[in-house]
Amino acid sequence: MRRIVLSGAPHRADWLLRPLGQGIPMLLLGLLLAACTPMELAPITPEPSGHRQPGQVIWHDLVTDDVESAKRFYGQLFGWTFEEHGRYTLILNDGSPIAGIVPDKKGAAGPERSCWVMCLSEDNVDGVARLVERIGGQVVKGPGEIARRGRYLVVRDPLGAPLVLMHSASGDPEPAVPPIGGWLWDELWTSDIEAAVTFYQSLGNYAAQQVNPDEDEIGYWVLMTDDRWQAGITAVPFEDMPPQWVPVIRVADPAAVTATAAELGGRVVITPDHPLGGGRVSLIEDPLGGLVMVQSWQPEESPDTEQ
Repeated sequence: MRRIVLSGAPHRADWLLRPLGQGIPMLLLGLLLAACTPMELAPITPEPSGHRQPGQVIWHDLVTDDVESAKRFYGQLFGWTFEEHGRYTLILNDGSPIAGIVPDKKGAAGPERSCWVMCLSEDNVDGVARLVERIGGQVVKGPGEIARRGRYLVVRDPLGAPLVLMHSASGDPEPAVPPIGGWLWDELWTSDIEAAVTFYQSLGNYAAQQVNPDEDEIGYWVLMTDDRWQAGITAVPFEDMPPQWVPVIRVADPAAVTATAAELGGRVVITPDHPLGGGRVSLIEDPLGGLVMVQSWQPEESPDTEQ
């Protein structure tokens, strides 16, 4: 299934609202290390899937120093439910596991005490560890093994955006139309699109396509494997914001979700009625500083949707 492209505004300067996320770089390093401390995490798929797609986004973990607050916010916002697995909290959407919450008990400094960490499928984690630094990235932690989940590697791309590469012990999720409350898309917000595209093409053997070259000198790029859209790359939208990955959740009514987010103590950074939202997209900061976008979307909006 081809995922929807979220951005592509003709004037990227319109994104420069007030500064956001200035304290993220050092915090993210601590959070990512916390995410991979020894613990038994839930597998990527509850049952072995038999599917492998290197380059596919296969999981998300929320790393936070206040698990209970995170559960209240996201549970009420999206109707998610939770299962406790020791120190790890499994997030379920309509009964299906979609993500987890990892507690950060180190008390990382700074206002942003929450962060979503994206995980990409990788066949050869050990081989990629040797490749990352040759193509300008940094190995933060690993390669290592997490019981039940698989072999992992925590890296930063050349611009500093962190992510986890994982060879899942249970296989990768089968591609499917994302349900309401599920993951629709992931965007890399970076300070150097050309360098980022080059890095990820080398890292994941992606094809890359600029989807709006006539609208924007910078443009919006899509990373693809086997003609399937996997993730987007665009310019960092806020002054002084470090490069990072931001996930997108499919919702039926972005305006209703953002109103609820504000009532629950979150901050609505971009509203659906903003020119960038177009009535369909909004950007939310949870009460602890984690960023997530929400978007309404229908499968027929993608020209190559696979049923």
